[in-house]
Amino acid sequence: MEDLLIQPTLDYYERYVHRGPYQTRGGLGWQNLRDRIQNDNAACLQLLRMSFAAFTELCNILSQNYGLQPTQNVSIEESVAMFLRVCGHNEVQRDIGLRFGRNQETVKRKFGEVLRATKLLAFDYIKTPTMQELRRIPQHLQADRRYWPFFSGFVGAMDGTHVCVKVKPELQAMYWSRHDRTSFNVMAICDMNMLFTYVWNGAPGSCHDTRVLSLAQDGDPEFPLPPGDKYYVVDSGYPNKQGFLAPYRSSRNRVVRYHLSQFNNGPPPGNKEELFNRSHASLRSIIERTFGVWKKKWRILRDDPRYGLEVQKRVIIATMGLHNFIRVSNFSDTDFFEDSSEVHRENEQNDSNEQDEVEREDRPYMANIRDNIADMLWDNRNNRF
Repeated sequence: MEDLLIQPTLDYYERYVHRGPYQTRGGLGWQNLRDRIQNDNAACLQLLRMSFAAFTELCNILSQNYGLQPTQNVSIEESVAMFLRVCGHNEVQRDIGLRFGRNQETVKRKFGEVLRATKLLAFDYIKTPTMQELRRIPQHLQADRRYWPFFSGFVGAMDGTHVCVKVKPELQAMYWSRHDRTSFNVMAICDMNMLFTYVWNGAPGSCHDTRVLSLAQDGDPEFPLPPGDKYYVVDSGYPNKQGFLAPYRSSRNRVVRYHLSQFNNGPPPGNKEELFNRSHASLRSIIERTFGVWKKKWRILRDDPRYGLEVQKRVIIATMGLHNFIRVSNFSDTDFFEDSSEVHRENEQNDSNEQDEVEREDRPYMANIRDNIADMLWDNRNNRF
C-alpha cells in the first residue's frame, strides 16, 4: 500500500520538479544545421528565413546592442537559430528540442530571451517618420513615372491585416474576425522600399479597419499624421479624409472598378475614376506586397496559433523588426523580389463588406485632391502603364 502511494509522487517529481540531465547530444543538431547553412545560402534562407550573412549580422547585433548573451552550453547563434525556426516555420518547441538535441525547457527559455532582444531591435528598426521627413518627396516615387508627378503627396501606404492568436474562450467573441478565426487586426504603414514605418498592434480581430485607425490616432500622440497636402494611400475600408487618400467607390447606380485583378482580367479603364483607381491600387499594392513578404517569411503569423495574446503581440513586433532589419541591411533575399501579395488577399476580398461602415460622404478637401489627380491621369492616359 505504501509503494502505491510513493510511486505517483515519484512520477510527479520526475515530470514537473526534477530537471532532467542535459541532452548528451546537445548542440549536435545545431552543428549539423550550421554546416548546412554555411555552405548553402538557399538552404539557409529556407531553414532560417534569411541569408547566412544576415543571420551572422543579426546574432552580432543582438549580442552587442540588445543584451543577448550565450550560456555555457548554448551559443547565441544556436539560440537565434531556434527562435527563427519557431517563427519561420511555426514549429512547436518540443520538436525544436528534438531537432537541436535540447530539453524543451531550454528551448522555451532561449525563445523568450531572443524574443526580448528582437523586440528591442524592432523599436530601432521600425522608425516612425518625423514631420520633417513626411514633408520630403520619396526618391522612389520621383523615379517612377507611373505615379510621378500625379501622386506627389504620397508619403506611404496604410492597411490592416489579420494575425492569428490563441485566446481564452471568454475572449473569442471579441477576437473573432471575419475570416472565421481569432486574430489581431494589425494596422501598419510602409514606404516604397517595403519598410514598415508605423505599427498599431493588438486590436481585436472583430475591429473594423476604420476603428483601428481611430484607436491609433486617439491612443498614440506620436501617430504620424501627414502634414498639409500629404497623404497615405488607403483602400476603400477607410474614409477619404485629410491625410488619407481612398479610391472612388461604386454607387447604387454606377459600378467603379478598383482592384488590379479586375483590370487585368477585363477591359481597360473607361473613365477617369477607374483610371485613378487602377493607378491608386497599383501604388497601394506596396503595402500588400510588404504584408505578403512578412507573412510568407514568418509562418507563425498565419498558421494555427500556438501562443497567447501577450506573446503573439511581441512576436508581431519582433518579426516586423526582423523584416526591416533584412531589408535595411541589403542582404540578398529572394522573398522581397517575389510577388507574395496573395498572402494578404483576404483584405481585398472583403473591402466591399466594409464600405457601409466608413463615412458615406468624402471630405471635400481630399475629394478635390483625388479629382485633380484623376484629371491629370486622364489627360495623360496614353502614357500610363
